[in-house]
Formats: sequence, structure tokens, C-alpha cells
Amino acid sequence: MPRVRHATPLTAVLLGALAAVSCAPAPAPQPSKPAAARPDPRPSAEPLLADVLHRIDEEGSVRSSVRGDLGFVGELAGDGAVRYTADRADVALHGTTKPAAAQPPQPVELAVVDGVGYLKSPLLQPEPGKPWLRLAADGTDFAAKLLSPALRQVQDAADPRATFAGVAGATRIQSSAPEQVDGTPTTRYSLRVLTAQGAASAPDEQQRTRLRKAADAGRTEIGYELWLDDRGLPARFAATEQVAQAGQVSLTSTYRDWGAPVDIAPPLADQVGSFPDGPLPGAQPPR
Repeated sequence: MPRVRHATPLTAVLLGALAAVSCAPAPAPQPSKPAAARPDPRPSAEPLLADVLHRIDEEGSVRSSVRGDLGFVGELAGDGAVRYTADRADVALHGTTKPAAAQPPQPVELAVVDGVGYLKSPLLQPEPGKPWLRLAADGTDFAAKLLSPALRQVQDAADPRATFAGVAGATRIQSSAPEQVDGTPTTRYSLRVLTAQGAASAPDEQQRTRLRKAADAGRTEIGYELWLDDRGLPARFAATEQVAQAGQVSLTSTYRDWGAPVDIAPPLADQVGSFPDGPLPGAQPPR
């Protein structure tokens, strides 16, 4: 009779383990971890902008020149003044607009006081003897809906605080380089506001809405150019925006005489008229 060899205790344990492994179901595949977001290598503009906005508040006023394109309103060139308060900027400007290449420049005056805009142009004659048109930001009449967005853009171009307040932490410095502005040495900063992050932190409702719409449309950041002098005050500010009703608005403000006294007041009440309900002459209705 052949001799049967009995497995040693250690061999039995190993055979049992192998059997268990061969009978056990294969482990389910684990989902791969999402790739970690790459950190943005660009420096934050928050310390820079915090200092700039503080210096603007300290000075309180400035004289400026504004040049650019107000969309359907036309090319704008003007000189004016800005008075800064805690929560807004009052603006007065006089110059010219050129709605079409074939038209000669037309004189224009505008003022934004306590959040209400006023516009005076021979192309807009609301009532006989009342050359000024009142444009409240929350107005429901046709003129306010059509022209207030462009007027607000002029105000924002005069006040970098309106662009960066509350979103400084969502702003990156794309690049910086020395550059002269009207013979004055400055540093030019190319700044980028991250739209999704800015929409989450912006304190102003209109600002949040604008940034959220840009983010939802796939526009991850919005660019601005800011020139600072050796005191850390703006020498120039440039922005291009897609503005409701007005189209693409591109404005550049150049600053001088920081802290100089300025006189900004709304026009006299008996000089302010209004249009009857309905489209302005030659204007396209807002959408």
C-alpha cells in the first residue's frame, strides 16, 4: 500500500489561504481620483489693490480725461472730474461724442451724482428749454434702460474701486512693466479678475450678475490695465466690457491732480426734461 504523506500544519494553512483567494471575487475597480487643480502661478493682486483703493479714498478727488468707444453711443472724448465717497463716485464730464464715422463730433455733457445720471446732447432734446435728460440706474423708462448702462460704464471707468472692490482676492497680476504716462514714470499692471471666484465675493449685485454671466458663458477671466505712479495712485485705467444695450464699451481714463478740489453738482431741476414713453428717435429698443 502506498504511503500517504500528510500535509504539515503550515502547508495546510497555505493551501487554505490559496483556495480562499481563488474563490474570492475580484475587487471592484476603484474610481480614479480627479486630477488636482493646478495652482495659479500668477501672484494675487489683493495687496496691491488694497493699497490703491486706500490711497484713492485718502485723496478723495481727481481730474481726468476719458477716451474710448461707448458702443452705439459712439466715440467719446472728454475731460472732467471725479469726487470719491465711501460707496460711490460722483462724476462730471464734458466733451464730444461721434455716433458714426460720417457724422461730425457732437458736444456732450454728463454728470453722475448720488447714483443718478444726467446727459446733455444736441442729439437728445427731451423737452424744449430742458436740455438735460435724467437717467436713474433703476429707471423703467426707455431712455434709462437704453442709456444708463453706458453711463454707468463711464462712471466705473473713472472709479477703479467699482471694478476691484470686493474682488481683489479674485484678481491676478498677469504682468507688470515700467511705462510712461504723459511723461510721468509709472508701472503698468495687466490684471485679470477670475469671473467665477469674483462672482462669489463681489458685494455689488450688478457686479455679481455681470461676473456670473461671464463665467457661465465660458469667460474665465476679465482683463484690465492699471498704471500706477510712484505714490501708488492710478495714472491711467483701461477697461473693455460688453455692456447691456450699448454693445462693447472700451474706455481709458487718465488721471491728474489727485486731491484737487472739484465741484460736481446735478443740473438745475428746471433744466431737466424727460422723453415721452417710447423709443428715442433713431434708437433701437433694448432687448
